[in-house]
Amino acid sequence: MRPVSEIWSDLRKALVGYLRAQVVLISVTAVIVITGLLLLGVNSAFVIGLTIGMVDMVPYVGVGVVLFPWALYSYMTGDLGLAVGLLVLYGVILVTRQVLEPKVLASSIGLDPLTMLIGMFAGLQLFGMLGLLLGPVLLVILDAFNRAGVFRALHSYIVSGKLH
Repeated sequence: MRPVSEIWSDLRKALVGYLRAQVVLISVTAVIVITGLLLLGVNSAFVIGLTIGMVDMVPYVGVGVVLFPWALYSYMTGDLGLAVGLLVLYGVILVTRQVLEPKVLASSIGLDPLTMLIGMFAGLQLFGMLGLLLGPVLLVILDAFNRAGVFRALHSYIVSGKLH
């Protein structure tokens, strides 16, 4: 049962690493939003930025659910500068997240960033948006199996009919 405990331990470490990575990414998003709102001269930028950072915790929703309607409202009320500023801010957040996410997730979970990026891409292709989460999870599981020697034992069993 040693491989099972090793796999379970690896999966627990990966889950803690994933949660740590999400906290880092959400914090980065909140700092960018606060900075952007301060530059745009928005009142209560700190509170709004923290709130938008918290909204970023909701999977697949992100900051666009707040910034897009706000930009549309600003445009419709004649504040074109704020509307454009909010859209630019969203673009900065989007690019920053796309660049940082594979690196932060990979280092927190213990996988190579390129492997993580490939896992996210493969997951996206195979399972759609849900695959962005499933791809890395499957990679972590496969890596845990590999480190526990499950694949070597399986290969040995297939080749010789015995477990070594």
